Amino acid sequence: MTLVITTHRVPEPSMTIAIAPQGGIRSENAHMLHDRVIAVLAATRPQRIVVDLSAVPSIDEAGIEALRAGQHLASAQGIRLVVADPDPRVRELLRRHGLDQVMDGSVPV
Repeated sequence: MTLVITTHRVPEPSMTIAIAPQGGIRSENAHMLHDRVIAVLAATRPQRIVVDLSAVPSIDEAGIEALRAGQHLASAQGIRLVVADPDPRVRELLRRHGLDQVMDGSVPV
């Protein structure tokens, strides 16, 4: 399955941008997620970036590192990056890699 990533502004009072990958995030395409975070940070000044993982059935080490790198880039600019609605298997992998602090299932996207 090919990775497709859409981006949109979330309709809420704060400036929130949602990044919504669709498909598995693996070593051959993880750079696309990282690049999208960089593009959002360059084009907008959101208060928060929500990475909606509801359509991501799997993620490997490279995908996890892309999320971690995106979180660090956003944090360095004072912007909060959160992950919303991951599949239970993806959630467990993120937790095992120390990214449970960026998961927020209550985020509307």
